[in-house]
Amino acid sequence: MNNDVRTSPVPADALMRRSRDLLRTVAALTGEPDLNTANALRDPTTTLGHAEQALIRGLADCEVSSARAELAAALSQAGELLAILREARVVARTTAMDELQQCLARLRSANSVADLVEQVPVEINRLGYRRALFSRLTGPDWRPSSAFAYADPQLAHDLVEVGTAVPGQLGRELPETEVVRTRAPVLVEDAQHNPRVHHRLINLARTRDYVVAPLISRGEVIGFVHADQHVDSDHVSAFDRQLLGLFAEGLGCTLERIVFAEQLARLRNQLTEQARVTDELLEGIGGFAATSEASPAADPLEQLDGPLSNLTRRELDVLRHVVRGRTNNQIAADLFVSPGTVKTHVKNLLRKLGAANRSEAAARYHALTS
Repeated sequence: MNNDVRTSPVPADALMRRSRDLLRTVAALTGEPDLNTANALRDPTTTLGHAEQALIRGLADCEVSSARAELAAALSQAGELLAILREARVVARTTAMDELQQCLARLRSANSVADLVEQVPVEINRLGYRRALFSRLTGPDWRPSSAFAYADPQLAHDLVEVGTAVPGQLGRELPETEVVRTRAPVLVEDAQHNPRVHHRLINLARTRDYVVAPLISRGEVIGFVHADQHVDSDHVSAFDRQLLGLFAEGLGCTLERIVFAEQLARLRNQLTEQARVTDELLEGIGGFAATSEASPAADPLEQLDGPLSNLTRRELDVLRHVVRGRTNNQIAADLFVSPGTVKTHVKNLLRKLGAANRSEAAARYHALTS
């Protein structure tokens, strides 16, 4: 039975038994053998709808009262069970959407891409699937990065190892190729008999049906998420395809945000290191100039008496730029220091010169050097 009956007030296994028993009865009454097969329970809602139609046709053609009574009783049971299944489907899909929001919220809390990669299969399991695979696409090859297998961590480990040793390849595996072409999730049924799937992984996990959805970032498919075996059934359905597609969309947005944050952090660290190296270089040059006895020519301003002699070499450098009418930002660019550092030097030199502002400082400079 598919996952449309999950979280139903009636347990899923009880609904499965009721559906199987009723379909067997209807098949016997109507002579419709297709109602009594394993595939009939893959989508019980649709199959019971067909059973209803068969019973209605049987009632129209039957003239034996006892047989009509059996057909009518079966029709009543089919209608009742259909109502339960349809209600369960509504509840299931509402619950699944709530679970999806919670899963994506937890993924958004990941601190790095590495953390996100490990967390994705776990969240797919929480979304309702026993087994999950997260793969990265590099050129035509896709390789599993992480996996989850309920109650079987060894299988999860083996899936990643086998998928890494024998990567999937676009063009060879049709479902993943179709996902990249259409950028939409794909439902694969009866994978054991499908010649265009990754049989190493399919045979290892004994997968019958699975869903694969694209991970898209900046408009390109960069990976896949796979899921099979819903917790309430051995199959996945069209609704699971939609659900995993929505999960993959949210995952793509989360991945882009984390990658951007990591790139920004690296850039910030690089700029901080460059600023540190520059400051050390400037300090070294300043110290060398101050202590070197082999300087070919001393600064004329440093030989003057009065207020100018109280200025440090850096303050004298700043004063020369102030006299030329340059702004703090321009001075900072010329001297390879921050605007805040320039502002501090300007404040100090104004105080030492007894000047109220930059214009007065320039005037004092010209008066003292004339």
